[in-house]
Parts: sequence; structure tokens; C-alpha cells
Amino acid sequence: MERIIHPNDNAREAKATIWIFEGSSLYVLIVAIALALAAFRYCYDGLGLGAWGSAAGGAAPLVIATVYVVTLKLGKPKSYDIDCFRSLGVRLTRGVSRSGLLLVRLELHGLSNKGQHPYS
Repeated sequence: MERIIHPNDNAREAKATIWIFEGSSLYVLIVAIALALAAFRYCYDGLGLGAWGSAAGGAAPLVIATVYVVTLKLGKPKSYDIDCFRSLGVRLTRGVSRSGLLLVRLELHGLSNKGQHPYS
């Protein structure tokens, strides 16, 4: 009778999770914690705010990171946040070019040089 060997390597399929931050969202949490510590230190030492004012200044990066993850990462497809930022960038560029404030030339998907041969 032969033994049946079952694979038991679930580490490749598992994602690290802390609260609502999982997978690549943990990098957002780590950066937010570093910025929160730096903001607290700057507010306390540099600006001379008290402990509570510095705590409010240090909490801002954590709140921003949490809002970012909840709105753009949690339960969404993998590249949803990148697609949102690209779409926003294109909309802002079109708005600026239509307003005439800056000379912005849009060349999306090579549509501007249709009459020109690529090797000319």
C-alpha cells in the first residue's frame, strides 16, 4: 500500500494581514506609521505644539492611509487604485488643456500623428 502525499505548502497562498491592511497594503501602513512618527516629532519639537496637538498631527497620515485602503484597495481588483489615479490624471490634463491656462499637448494612443509615417 502506497502512501498518498498531500502538498502542505500554504505559505505561498497566504497573505499577511493586520487589521484591514493585507498584502501590498501593508506597505501603505508601514509608510503611514513612519510618517506619523516623523509628523509627531516635527510638531512636538519643531513647532512647539503640545502632546495632544502633536498627536493630532501624527494621526493625519494614519487616517489618510486608512481612507486610501478602504476606498481604493479593500475588496477591489488588484489595479483599481492605479486605474483611478490614471483616469484622474487624464481628466485633469484634459481640463487644463481645454481651459487654455497651460499649453498641454495630448497624444493618447498615437492619435495626433495619423498622417505621418513612423519612419519618416
